[in-house]
Amino acid sequence: MIAVLALAGSSRADEAPSCGAPGKPPCPLQQWMRVNMAAPMAKGKNEELAEAFDALVAMNPRPKEWHNWNKFAKDGAAAARAGKEHTAESACGHCHRVYRREYNARYRERGVE
Repeated sequence: MIAVLALAGSSRADEAPSCGAPGKPPCPLQQWMRVNMAAPMAKGKNEELAEAFDALVAMNPRPKEWHNWNKFAKDGAAAARAGKEHTAESACGHCHRVYRREYNARYRERGVE
């Protein structure tokens, strides 16, 4: 069963997302993460990964409320720079567990700056 999340401002709660779902193109942040985070992580390019974590701080859609987003990103950057790949990957998981559902519900189509 596939859960469908309502888009912010949508008049229909059952409206299917225009991105990020099977058969749809990736959403902007999803695509950015594939290129700028997953690829460097898979290739062991820790400095590139650290720079991507640094960039994530500016992508926080609610910096006054989502404080841990920035903490997770900064922790991931520090871990990547220290060569602690597992710790950097854990920072991704922490952020995804806390913010992914709400981000997708409200901001999935938001462009990446």
